[in-house]
Formats: sequence, C-alpha cells, structure tokens
Amino acid sequence: MEKSIEELIYEETDQRLKKMTEPDYPWPQSADKRDAIAIVTGIGISLFLIILCITGVIV
Repeated sequence: MEKSIEELIYEETDQRLKKMTEPDYPWPQSADKRDAIAIVTGIGISLFLIILCITGVIV
C-alpha cells in the first residue's frame, strides 16, 4: 500500500528535524552588514525601475 503525501511529508519533516538537532549540524552563517546592503540596494533598484515604468519612461 502506498503512503499518502501527508505521511511522506511528516516522515521527511521528522527526519530533517532529527538531523537539525544533532550537535554537529552545520548551521549557515548569520547575515552581516554586506548582506543588508545588498538587500537594500536590490529593493532600491527595483523601486526605481517600478517608478520608471509607472511614469512611462520604460514601456
């Protein structure tokens, strides 16, 4: 009998949580100042392009 998608999700979630609770789990580094600058710059460029589209400069 095949397992339902719900059962598969619960099993996979359980396996991943067990792996994450291991003491030697390699957690990613925290975001730093460079990451924040990159995010703010990306948002700024996107807003600038949206404004250009709204005003009709970019068609």
